Amino acid sequence: MPAAIETRSLELGYRNEAETVSVLGGVDLTVAAGEFLSIIGPSGCGKSTLLRVVADLLDPLSGDIRVLGKSPSAARREREVGFVFQDPTLLPWRTVAANIELPRDIGGRHAAAAAPKGKSAELSRMLGIDELTGRFPHQLSGGQRQRVAIARALLTEPKLLLMDEPFGALDEITRDRLNDELLRLWRRTGTTILFITHSIMEAVYLGQRVMVLGSRPGRVRAMKDLRDAKTPDNRCRREDPAIVSAMTEMRSMLEAA
Repeated sequence: MPAAIETRSLELGYRNEAETVSVLGGVDLTVAAGEFLSIIGPSGCGKSTLLRVVADLLDPLSGDIRVLGKSPSAARREREVGFVFQDPTLLPWRTVAANIELPRDIGGRHAAAAAPKGKSAELSRMLGIDELTGRFPHQLSGGQRQRVAIARALLTEPKLLLMDEPFGALDEITRDRLNDELLRLWRRTGTTILFITHSIMEAVYLGQRVMVLGSRPGRVRAMKDLRDAKTPDNRCRREDPAIVSAMTEMRSMLEAA
């Protein structure tokens, strides 16, 4: 089975008429299929840029990248990559059920083939929103809207899920609850997840590994493997000494970065 993501000497940024601006450079990264990787770093270090290149929303400046053993554009065309943003971006005139079904409605035959009948209802049950499917976005809480966004991203059963600070705007209790739900979902689906966050606790609690990026031009400053501090299926308690120690280490890495 190919790695979910492989990059070699990847440089990310943008070009305009006056200059080329490097945002993230020299990225050598391998993410195994089924892995949960957290990404943290200061604002502007290239976290979101990396996810957008993986999702084929942005071209790299140079270097090589393979997503699920193919080019990012091929993975996108085959509906193998899902994306969850910080803002759920639900369509206000569509019900919860219709918002979840949106990829099938606009994605053509690839999406229809990848989203089996009954998948929307199954995801709604898994995420605890099955009693809300007839409501509209304005009738939902922030946590409920984010659950709808996650269900929508998973409708076509992507092999890779990219999450860009999806819980950043939520209160701490709701955030912790959704962290637990996301881990249960990950265990059931086996989907590879790249998860961006500014929360050290969230990064350590969720990730099997945590990648630390430094300031612009961004570089990978550290890769912390947390699997020895958790059970084989990535379980831990937030108050476990090994988790608290990892949080302290991550904070020091961020300050150095």
